[in-house]
Amino acid sequence: MQNLISVTQAENIICQHLTTAAVEIVPLSKAQGRYLREDILADRPLPPFDRVMMDGIAIAHASFASGNTRFPITGTQAAGTPALTLENADSCIEVMTGCVLPHGCDCIIPIEHIDLSENTASLHSDASPQAQQHIHSAGSDTAAGEILLNSGQVLNAAELAIAASCGATHLKVSALPRILIITTGDELVAPEVTPLPHQIRRSHATALEALITGMKLGKVESLHIADDPLALKDTITEALPAHDILIFTGGISKGKYDYVAPVLTELLGSPHFHGIAQRPGKPMAFWTHKPNNDPTTRADDSAAEGREECKRLIFAHPGNPVSVMACAARYLIPSLVEILSGRSPTPQQIPATGSFHCPSHFTGLVPCRINNGRIQLVPPSNSGNFLALAATDGIAQLPGELTGKELLNEPASFYPWA
Repeated sequence: MQNLISVTQAENIICQHLTTAAVEIVPLSKAQGRYLREDILADRPLPPFDRVMMDGIAIAHASFASGNTRFPITGTQAAGTPALTLENADSCIEVMTGCVLPHGCDCIIPIEHIDLSENTASLHSDASPQAQQHIHSAGSDTAAGEILLNSGQVLNAAELAIAASCGATHLKVSALPRILIITTGDELVAPEVTPLPHQIRRSHATALEALITGMKLGKVESLHIADDPLALKDTITEALPAHDILIFTGGISKGKYDYVAPVLTELLGSPHFHGIAQRPGKPMAFWTHKPNNDPTTRADDSAAEGREECKRLIFAHPGNPVSVMACAARYLIPSLVEILSGRSPTPQQIPATGSFHCPSHFTGLVPCRINNGRIQLVPPSNSGNFLALAATDGIAQLPGELTGKELLNEPASFYPWA
């Protein structure tokens, strides 16, 4: 393991080697949760016509101003029909919410303020309508050609509705990276297997896949490899050409059967880093690989080379369950967001309450809940206690010098699970 680097140094090294994802075109119905890669412009003013905002009658306000309070109804303007014309300024046209404003009208009187009798609308005595009231003027929301959605935005319900309103039936989005999760360890068996007393069921891949696919950040596959360096080497060699990102869990520390780091180093060269001054997740390591080009990039490569040439990313996480999730939330998920959006995400700063423990020169990555806009720290008893993550919302990043102290509204960076 190399000398430990800081959390900030690890983040900066990873960011040097991120490149924006390729673009693909998907139909509107398949775009939920994807990252937009084009600006969406208004194809016409919004609203596209003077829109009536209340059920009632449309009048020429000058008629009311001259003392008229009884308006014969000469027609009905329904939503989705061409505009009628008010032929007699002292009459009115019945209107429905959402319809186009009839020609010759400049005031809407809600139905609650009139009495209808013998095809005539009579204003209540306390009614005092104003010119232009209850009219949503054409172009008042946006002009034709204005940007409604920016490249890099996530497409959720509101954004998809805006795209549909502009006739954007197919959208350019970031192509999802191909991700392979590789779990290691002879002690692990599949979830459907009844484990022997010395075995445990695999859960890392399930957690990571749910984390990634739940946020629409990648296409995920997973496989498990026994503690066998030859099998590991063959798997990595086959996986690199077919995937954009490899994620390892386990086998990355200094144990006798921890083969991931030596095999990756044999195949790819020295990691960009191996060891971060953080708890949990200290042994985490990071490699990159340039397809069709050996030897690969090394830790001493320049940032300029890294961003343009590194196409494969390899995240190697320690095998303890809390470490896997903490490293994923802190480094993997923000990296995927930047790849897909083209922007480096900024974590929320939220006041934190509670206490945690880690070496004072380390950074704490502490599971937490969000309660009423504040972080409540939920430190696990150890990094193998996956149960401690239940009902938590993510991790809080805190400096080690705060270890052991009872915090009250201490600012913390928050990295969510979703």
